[in-house]
Amino acid sequence: MFKKIGLVALLVAGLAGCAGMDYAMKNYSGVKVVTWVNPSTNAQWRIFDKPAENRMMITLGIGGAALQGAGQGITLGAADTRTPMILYQDAAIAWLASSGRHCSATQTFLVIEPQYEVRYICR
Repeated sequence: MFKKIGLVALLVAGLAGCAGMDYAMKNYSGVKVVTWVNPSTNAQWRIFDKPAENRMMITLGIGGAALQGAGQGITLGAADTRTPMILYQDAAIAWLASSGRHCSATQTFLVIEPQYEVRYICR
């Protein structure tokens, strides 16, 4: 019985990952990536901005993503080493401000770890 529950949980998690990857490819394929270092935190981010649609996908820089994955691996998944969603949102809004746009987030959600989509509105 426990094996069946475990298999179902694994299957659901795998399908969710596929759905997120599919969403990212359909909506952000071909979008120029911008690498940006937040001067307030010194954290590096990769940003896929779609200003005509008031949304972007934001992810940790390659080093940050690798560290996050390593943290999960070292603890065998026992410790949650993921970067909190609010930090993605804050970084997105800070990047928009650094490029001269004064915006606020309207919605932020996980696409596929560690990639989030931030929808925003600008003045």
